[in-house]
Amino acid sequence: MFIKGISATVIFSVCLLQSCVTAPTKEYGESKVIERIGGKTETPEWASGAIAMTEEGANVIFVSQMSMAGNARSEACVKAAEMDGKSAMLKYIKEHISTSGQLNEADASSDPGYESLTAFLAQSKLSGVKTIERYYEKREESSESGERVLKLRCLAKLAIKKSELEKQLREATTKQGGNPEIREKLLEAQKSFIEGLSDEKSGSTSEE
Repeated sequence: MFIKGISATVIFSVCLLQSCVTAPTKEYGESKVIERIGGKTETPEWASGAIAMTEEGANVIFVSQMSMAGNARSEACVKAAEMDGKSAMLKYIKEHISTSGQLNEADASSDPGYESLTAFLAQSKLSGVKTIERYYEKREESSESGERVLKLRCLAKLAIKKSELEKQLREATTKQGGNPEIREKLLEAQKSFIEGLSDEKSGSTSEE
């Protein structure tokens, strides 16, 4: 009995020294929408997060997303998504044209047409972009620690006439001088990008 008592004392002392605490098991539940703009019962397909940019009728649309803490003002969150939308849209266009496979960015970087196009996009000179829809939803999600937290997910749907986008990109590229071959490949890359937007639409899927 004395030996058992000593063993129990030793174990208790070691636990005190090493903080023998059983860590709670982390549980990650599925995200759950608890509030939507205007009392909507479903998330609109365009706001599902399945696409960023696609073709819709005569327009090209771009969906900008923003996330904030659940106690943030919904108006401020939606406005931030809207304001960030145009610059995010132009960045998306540049990245996809530059990496289309038809154009070697290293070779084209010093070409006047390429420099003019990238400056046009970087300086947000694209005109005719309008916000046509806004949306937000408050979601209950699991944090990294497994705690349930509230998040505000906000989106803005921007649109520009497809013909206008093609026209402005083309005009920004057709500067005098430079390598005609690079210019031609740059225009082909733009054409492929615009035509590929219809594939984005047909391949998109919605999610809850």
